[in-house]
Amino acid sequence: MLTIFKFTLASLLLLSISNVKAEQPTINLFNGKNLDGWEGIGGEASENWEVNNGILSCTGGLGAQWISTEEDYSNFELSMDFNLPENGNSGVFIRAPKKGTPYVDGIEIQLLDDGGEKWKNLKPNQFTGAIYAALAPSRRATKKAGNWQTIRIKCIEDNCTVWVNEAKVIDTDLGKLAKTHGDKIPGLHREVGRIGMQNHGDRVFFRNIKLRKIATLKKKPEFFAFHNGVHFDSAKEKAKILKELGYDGIGSAYLKTNESIKDRISAFKDQDLKFFSFYVGGKLGRNGHDYNPQISELIRELKGTDTIIELYVQGDKKNNTDEDAVKFVREIADQASKSGLKIVLYPHAGFYIDRIGDAVRIAKKSQRDNVGAMFNLCHFLQVEPKSDLTEAIKKSAPYLWQVSISGAQKNSKSWQQLIQTLDKGDFDQSHLMEILANNEFNGPIGLQCYAIKGDAKENLQRSINTWNKIWEN
Repeated sequence: MLTIFKFTLASLLLLSISNVKAEQPTINLFNGKNLDGWEGIGGEASENWEVNNGILSCTGGLGAQWISTEEDYSNFELSMDFNLPENGNSGVFIRAPKKGTPYVDGIEIQLLDDGGEKWKNLKPNQFTGAIYAALAPSRRATKKAGNWQTIRIKCIEDNCTVWVNEAKVIDTDLGKLAKTHGDKIPGLHREVGRIGMQNHGDRVFFRNIKLRKIATLKKKPEFFAFHNGVHFDSAKEKAKILKELGYDGIGSAYLKTNESIKDRISAFKDQDLKFFSFYVGGKLGRNGHDYNPQISELIRELKGTDTIIELYVQGDKKNNTDEDAVKFVREIADQASKSGLKIVLYPHAGFYIDRIGDAVRIAKKSQRDNVGAMFNLCHFLQVEPKSDLTEAIKKSAPYLWQVSISGAQKNSKSWQQLIQTLDKGDFDQSHLMEILANNEFNGPIGLQCYAIKGDAKENLQRSINTWNKIWEN
């Protein structure tokens, strides 16, 4: 009843995030010339699949039941043109195993001549766009048999969306669907598998078969607010409000406040929130470096916690050297090591370390296992707006332990435009999440709030609302 194709896509990058505006290149799964790379399942593809004038067709005869990709896919967007004869029947398989029945052990998105007399008594969940035998399309969007039509399928974890001729006909949670249909269609539970097309015995045509992988982060990153935007009287009030709003904690905290380090951390622990990081640093001079000795006291007090030290390094690139920076970083890192703490080097505009590349370079030269780097969006856009964001993250990936974001207006030098609530500015936060996913980032993400005007709670609410929307399907 079916068929598949095989195409090796070793060069395809694996993405990972929900509702991301993917910028990955779209790949032509079908080269338009021959069957190279296609794998027949249940028979030889060449026996009943052929290529002419850029069109892949199933002859409908004996041979491969379906054609399959060689590679498994989990999260992706797939599109193709199809052309069915009168009363024609076919299907697209997703997350299907190589062995087994693809429309049972995997998932079939139905292709059918919906107007065919032969099919007038079918169930609603057997027409074009349906998740076969499980969920009917919300509407009929097909054209008359013999016309070229389009189907687009997007799967991100449990969310599956299907468009027929650009009309959305399916938008469902596969996990929930599996609760009612999973016994008969165990493939609804599958998270990964082959993609292919069906041989149902009809002469069916396909072209423009394209795929773009979409990867999701293994889990939604922890999200904390920078201390500089949490303007409430006490640590207890800060913790209470951040808990209420849905943040995972606070970070980039100031060294000095009217409350002790112990009391501040305790206030957040009482709300089951984390104290992610403290923001401290020092300055390189002509004869060494200088920093507040209270930093050493802070490190000792943080012993036994997983709080990170965000370390900025001031200095003059003309008069200071990497050797100077490394000496300072090593001194702090060695103190932190005794307390079991990690350090991330914090790039800041105008400082010796002002680029993510600087942070990674000094982290490497420090030769300390507890030293990594932090990516700060606003400083990246301020200092190196023409740098390739994807390449910058890729190069820093092995050392990238923490990230900060903010609503930002690209191509601006104004801090007021580079640091806004997350709902403002034209910078695509989803794209950044996608890049981080591609590079297997699994650290926390902080919300930079410096000097944002207005009511603190309202600002934090707007940003968390936008953050949550990034992860909605």
